[in-house]
Amino acid sequence: MYRVLVVDDEEMITDSLAGMLEETPQYELDVYKAYSGTEALRLLNEFQFDIVVSDICMPGITGIELAKNIRQKWPLCHVIFQTGYDDFHYAQQAIRQRVTHYILKSEGDEFLLEAIGECIRSIERDMDMQDTLLKTKEETRLYKAMLRRNMVQTLLFDQSKRTSHRDRAYEKVEIDLNLSLPVMLLAGRSAQELTEETALAIDLAMQEKISYAVKSEAAWMDKHVIMWALQPVETENLRHAQAVVKGMAEGIQRTIRQMLGISISFVFREKQIDWEHVSQPFEELKHIAANRLRADSQIAMAGIEYFEEDGGMAGGQNEAELEKSFVSRLMAYMTEHIDGDLSLCTLSEKLHLNPSYLSRRFKELTGRTLTEVILRIRMETACELLKTTSYRISEIAQMVGYETAANFSKVFKKAMKMTPREYRDGEGTMQ
Repeated sequence: MYRVLVVDDEEMITDSLAGMLEETPQYELDVYKAYSGTEALRLLNEFQFDIVVSDICMPGITGIELAKNIRQKWPLCHVIFQTGYDDFHYAQQAIRQRVTHYILKSEGDEFLLEAIGECIRSIERDMDMQDTLLKTKEETRLYKAMLRRNMVQTLLFDQSKRTSHRDRAYEKVEIDLNLSLPVMLLAGRSAQELTEETALAIDLAMQEKISYAVKSEAAWMDKHVIMWALQPVETENLRHAQAVVKGMAEGIQRTIRQMLGISISFVFREKQIDWEHVSQPFEELKHIAANRLRADSQIAMAGIEYFEEDGGMAGGQNEAELEKSFVSRLMAYMTEHIDGDLSLCTLSEKLHLNPSYLSRRFKELTGRTLTEVILRIRMETACELLKTTSYRISEIAQMVGYETAANFSKVFKKAMKMTPREYRDGEGTMQ
């Protein structure tokens, strides 16, 4: 699944494009909307997007300024400009910001879908990491990586040696982390046994994806588990660094599977902790990775909270109980927040799971997609409100999660074969 952000200051255009992309059968897309450059930047600070489709001329933050910001924060993100202006000056600016495609709005949806297809194919080609495999064969690189790993392990695990190893870490082993600043912790569990070479390849794949925003040092490894200490490249951009780690997890997992034939899953402790208190959380995360994270489960990344809540893989729960808990928690959240954001990314944040795994597992357990279930809940709620209350249709639209009455009416008519007004005045029933 690829995450797409549609940005345009004209609400009807944004909604129309987003609706078209959500319904397109050839690509599996998780689509978000922003009605201004400012709103788009807010979403980009929280989530990782594979593709951004943006207007150029917008009040406030323009598409050009937005593309510049994306290039700095998410350099692997593809940007597609849609504009009503056939202006060479705009095209020049787009080229300077490395915009992938420049499309006139008059060209139609087929041109946009073709551009998105090209972006997806480019993303898939970028997963080829054969050069990384060659790097892992360099004996010097392997030797230095082992020294760094052992040093960071000592700094994290043995508090008595932490101060005495500080200078040595910087001067001889060149640890990239700042020992005066707190760290986040990440653990990965492999389904296959790891060697020094494959562990280094995994670490390099990690760095390839996140090093522009996150500094990392591999800290511990046994036959199946690797651990990392992480810090944001820019201290003030912690939230963005956390989003990068979570957003890149699926790409890292795919790369490692393609490059090495290894299945790996991650668990992330994103809350920062000072070095002097890091030993116990380090041990706890290592224990979770070694004993409770199923590397063959296709989870790209789970938050540590997933293992601390009823829906996690807690000891003593059998598979049937886990499945029941997972579905019931998700259904309860969607029902309680039917008027809010039920995007796949938001749901995955609430359950502390990566989006594609959550979507896939829900369908496996229920036989229905999240989109189908969310639509069903919204229509059931809307029907109940139409029949039993005197709320205006525009108010009901807001209460079931639609931004405009027009959009709600369109979806309702498609699902119920009649308009909300006809349902309220007639004998309509939920099908």
